Amino acid sequence: MLEKRHQILMVLFVSAFAIAFINIFNPFDSKAWIKGTSITDTKYFAWSSMLVLIGMVVVALSRVIMYKTSLKPNHNITILRYIIWVFIEVLLLSGAFTLLAVIVRNNLNLVTNDPIEIFTTAIKNTVGILFIPYLMCILYFSYQDRTAKLKELMGENIGFKSSNLISIRDSRGVLQLSVAKENLLYIESADNYICIWYQKNDTLKKQLMRITMRDISEQLAETNIVRCHRSYMVNLDLVKVMRREKENLFLELGVPGVKEIPISKTYGEKVLRRLVPIS
Repeated sequence: MLEKRHQILMVLFVSAFAIAFINIFNPFDSKAWIKGTSITDTKYFAWSSMLVLIGMVVVALSRVIMYKTSLKPNHNITILRYIIWVFIEVLLLSGAFTLLAVIVRNNLNLVTNDPIEIFTTAIKNTVGILFIPYLMCILYFSYQDRTAKLKELMGENIGFKSSNLISIRDSRGVLQLSVAKENLLYIESADNYICIWYQKNDTLKKQLMRITMRDISEQLAETNIVRCHRSYMVNLDLVKVMRREKENLFLELGVPGVKEIPISKTYGEKVLRRLVPIS
């Protein structure tokens, strides 16, 4: 539900559904809201489309904020938070409609001019219109997610079983990258994210992934990709030079464009034992 593509699809689908639903079924006797006996279908379509557009601008802004919030460390959007967020969206949409109704009420046949009653009615109408498309989106995205996970479990991504490949999964356990051992250079951390640096056709590539350094270290425990610093893991098979500069140690991979990797005192002894075995 939080993926950018799904958020965009949801806003577009809800907009289209709301316009079609309002124009086909005329819910809540909405045609009677507009003054004048000669209200045409074209005029009603334009009026309803404008109303939905205003509402979807509010939803779109809300979803942008939700997406950016979900990317921040320690700001996971749980099911409960998602439900609360949707409820707040309903309140904002109802508030936007109430404000619009108060501004143009001379052109509307409203049962009441009391903003509180208009707002209360708007909440009921908004829930009535949005419930079905929101539910359809949730079910569809859930189905897509379960189908993808089922394919992954059944096939374990056939073609990625080679012992020469290193597979890396994110914090949700979803496979994000499989790369040949000799092409994975090093891993750099940034809070709850990591940046994986690797080579593809002699070109330096990187992939950002949401997972902690500790978790990725556990994933790669059986490989020669080892932690050498609080913020770095390095492929020891590719180390060409180990250099000491005063009290600091650095590793060089001999790959153009790749910076030297520091070794901290915390991990220094472990790395040295792997690089220079003592008999």
